[in-house]
Amino acid sequence: MKIIVYGAKPDELAYFTAWQQSHADRLEIHSEPLNETTVAWAAGFDGVNCLQTTPYAAAVFEQLGRFGIRFLTIRNVGVDNIDLAAAKRFGVRIANVPAYSPSAIAEFAVTTALYLLRRLGETQAPLAAGDWDKAASFLGRELGQSTVGIIGAGRIGQAAIRLFAGFGARVIAYDPHPGHPEPRAEYVSLPALLQEADVVDLHVPGVPANTHLIDAQALASMKQGAILINTARGNLVDTAALLQHLQTGHLGGAGIDTYEYESPALLRYAKTGKFEDPAWDALAKLPNVLLTPHIAYHTETAVQNMVDFSLANLLAFLTKGEAPDEIHIR
Repeated sequence: MKIIVYGAKPDELAYFTAWQQSHADRLEIHSEPLNETTVAWAAGFDGVNCLQTTPYAAAVFEQLGRFGIRFLTIRNVGVDNIDLAAAKRFGVRIANVPAYSPSAIAEFAVTTALYLLRRLGETQAPLAAGDWDKAASFLGRELGQSTVGIIGAGRIGQAAIRLFAGFGARVIAYDPHPGHPEPRAEYVSLPALLQEADVVDLHVPGVPANTHLIDAQALASMKQGAILINTARGNLVDTAALLQHLQTGHLGGAGIDTYEYESPALLRYAKTGKFEDPAWDALAKLPNVLLTPHIAYHTETAVQNMVDFSLANLLAFLTKGEAPDEIHIR
């Protein structure tokens, strides 16, 4: 069988090569994303494998349907950038990788929390200016003396609960569908979590119902000096409201790995070679904000699992007609 791969990153290539050596199926690998132009390359292939945060547009699925391609697997979790209605309309079935490494993202959230609690970003400008006294003047807080609120207690959220609890923090969690609750956390309502937490850590999907889950009202209800961390999806946080609460000093800091306007900024980046966005630039100027380029997942373990699990899903589709991680589109 012939599989075309889009959005391949340099750190994935070794894992694609290893997979190819143990399978008779042919891979054709491209670094470019799947879009209205590059979809033409998929003609003659049996299945498509992708990783990107830019949109999968309706026109892409229309063309895949014309090619007779019925299966697309993605190497990540989120499907909020996929036109699922169009995929269904043109007969393209999709599977994701729901858990490539919960620990990778949870560890990144803890790293971000420690960076912000200890005010490391605020030391950089005075250090660069040679002002040792000012750089040494920022009084930090200890994670072990903090209350951490985890919003979304699925696989990643539960991994985060265990790590934060390991530092001695009091951990509270909110999840409307907690499944098997993690015993190291106290489960509370969302309003209670926002009011009590020194660190608010997001691990919920970017479905439309969760858009601006953290809006102006939610931010206003957070404790003075609280820290917000988003390693989940960009649409969860109202960026304009976040900026306002940071600039007024109500919030103590923010760690943003998934940015609300990431997709349009990346589309511009593809044309200009510059990641430019007014709100991003405003956040970047604040010393109590840590911005990272959607890398919370980015570990050797996670990348290998993303490649292997997504290709396993695609082979299952092609050989059995079903995949264990299929997204069932209503």
